[in-house]
Amino acid sequence: MADTPYRHRRGLLRLLERYRRLVAALLTALAAICAVLVLRPLPEPVTEVLVAAHDLDASAPLTETDLDTRELPDRLLPEGSLRPGGRAAGLTPNAPVRAGEVLTDARLRDPPALPYGPGLVAVPVRVSDPGAVSLLSPGSRVDVLAARGVDDLSSPSSRPGPATEVVEDRPVLSIPEEGAGGEGGALILIAATPGEARLLAGHATTSRLSVTIRG
Repeated sequence: MADTPYRHRRGLLRLLERYRRLVAALLTALAAICAVLVLRPLPEPVTEVLVAAHDLDASAPLTETDLDTRELPDRLLPEGSLRPGGRAAGLTPNAPVRAGEVLTDARLRDPPALPYGPGLVAVPVRVSDPGAVSLLSPGSRVDVLAARGVDDLSSPSSRPGPATEVVEDRPVLSIPEEGAGGEGGALILIAATPGEARLLAGHATTSRLSVTIRG
């Protein structure tokens, strides 16, 4: 009984001697695996972002077919990258975009008239009276009137007729600084339908435009 542990140790040594090559190979493989795990960098964190599905221009708002998704390493993402599920469809690129380019908040903009309703466009209107424009601010609502000026009458007996209302109750989007005053009148930007925009463009070539202020 006393030499039983000794016999067990001898049996273990004989077993190791018999399979020493296999044991050595297993230990070598284990060491190699540990080395790879130590030296291999951890996977980079990635984020799914929106990219252009094809070449885009700046002529129209984006639709879902213009958008695609891609996973990119976080270290490569530009600031303001747009994520799937965010608001991108309906916005308009402010410059051409190449297929595969990451879309950012700086590359897209709201159509100026979008807050006032779908289908509206921003229309510049040159008002003959700069003083009237000085009373306006973004958000004011105006009617635009067109009338022939006294200088446009064909004879001394001609009298100017009543002004024609071209559009009514339209919001002022902005008042460009370049149009703040001067002999050429003043420029304002209003939201209107495409049809109203065509009417305003036609009257701008033949009449003097003025505004009445609703609020």
